[in-house]
Amino acid sequence: MKKYATLLLLLIGCEDDLLVRLECRPGELKVCNYEGEAYEDRASIREPYGVCKNGTMTCTRTGKWTACEGAVGPSQEVCDGLDNNCNGRLDEEYPEKHQLCGFVEDVSYGVGVCAPGVMTCDNGGLRCDGHTGPSDEICDGLDNNCNGSVDEGIANSTAIVCYEGPEGTMGVGECRGGIRYCVDGGFDGPCDRQITPHDEICDSLDNDCDGEVDEGFDNRGVDLVFVLDISGSFDDEIESMIQGIAPLLDDPITSQFRFGLIVVGTASMGELRPLHMYSKMVSDFVPADEFLEILEAGRIIPSAGQEPTIDTMLWTMNGSYPFTWRPNSQKVVITMTDEAAQTITGTGCPQVAMIASEQQYQLFVFALQEHHNTFIQCVDNDADRLYTPVADSNVIFNQIKSIFEDLCLGN
Repeated sequence: MKKYATLLLLLIGCEDDLLVRLECRPGELKVCNYEGEAYEDRASIREPYGVCKNGTMTCTRTGKWTACEGAVGPSQEVCDGLDNNCNGRLDEEYPEKHQLCGFVEDVSYGVGVCAPGVMTCDNGGLRCDGHTGPSDEICDGLDNNCNGSVDEGIANSTAIVCYEGPEGTMGVGECRGGIRYCVDGGFDGPCDRQITPHDEICDSLDNDCDGEVDEGFDNRGVDLVFVLDISGSFDDEIESMIQGIAPLLDDPITSQFRFGLIVVGTASMGELRPLHMYSKMVSDFVPADEFLEILEAGRIIPSAGQEPTIDTMLWTMNGSYPFTWRPNSQKVVITMTDEAAQTITGTGCPQVAMIASEQQYQLFVFALQEHHNTFIQCVDNDADRLYTPVADSNVIFNQIKSIFEDLCLGN
C-alpha cells in the first residue's frame, strides 16, 4: 500500500490543495541542442558540427525541466583550425581575409619587385603570403632593391668569372679564366679574355695547359735551309759564316738537324731561268756531317745580278724549291745577305710572314743594320729574328748557336 502511494506522488502534485500532473520525474535528464530544444528520444539526437555541443535539461524536484545547460552554439569563424560557425567547414572565413600585410617602413611598394602580401589562413594560423621586400641587387633584369633602377651596383662591377676550357685546366700553364658582364639581365654573353688550352707551340710556355712545356717538340727534329748571298761584296762574311757554322755541325745540338742550301746572286751561265733566275737550290736536306762540304761548294758558284731574297724565302716555303721537309719537323729558313730585301716577282714581306705563320716556318735574317727595316715585316715584325752579319767567325758562331738553342729541341 505504501509503494503505491509513492508512485502516485510522482504523477500528481499538490497545489492549492489540488492534485496536478508533473512535467517530468525529478532527476530525469534530456539531451538538448544549442538552441535550447530538447530531443524527444535518443533516436532523434543529432551531434552538431565543429565546436558546437548539445546540452542537458534536468527535471527538478518540483517536476519541471531546467533550461538547456552546457550547450555550445556557433560563433564568428576565425583562423584557428576549428569550425567556429559549425557549418562543417574549417576557417573558410576569418576577419583578416584579403587584408594586405608585410608593409615595411620606407619601402616603395609597387616599385621594382616590392609588393605587399595578403593574409592567408594556413593550418589554423595566419600567414602573410606573397610579400616581397627589397633585397640586394642581382643580375636578373629586375629592380631587386626597389629603387627604380635595374641591375645597378652589382658586386664585382656587374661581372662574374667564367671559363669554358676542360675541367682542371684553369690556372694551369697559360690557361686563365675570363669575365662575363651582366647584360640584359643575365651573364650569357661571351667569356672575355679567357685563355683555354690550344695546341702546344715552341714558345717555352704550357699552351695546352697540361703542366708540361713544349712537350712533343724534342723528337721532331729540325729541317733548316740556309739562303746564302754569294755576291762578291759578301765574301768576307761568307767565310766567317762557314767558319762559325762548322763547329756547330759536330755539336750534339745539331744531331737531329738536316740542312739544305740555296744561293742568291747567281750568274745565268747561259741557261733560261724565267722564274728562279738569280737564285739556285744547291742541295736538298743532308745530315749535319755532310753539310760543310755543300757550303764550300755553294760559295764557289759564279755570282752576278740581283739577290731576290724575298722571293727565295717564298719559294723555299711554297714548294717551288722541292725540299723534302719532314711532316713533323721544325721548319727553319735563315737568310744571309748584305743587300736590302729584294723581289723580282712583286712578292712582299707581309705575304712571306703570313705563309710562315700559317705553315709554321721560322724565319731568321742576317742583313746589314741599315737594311733591317726592309726585312722586319718578313719576320713578322720580330726584331729578335734580325741579325747583323760580321766578318768574325766567333760572332757568327754565337749568333747561329743562339738561334739553334731557341728552337724546341728538348732537354
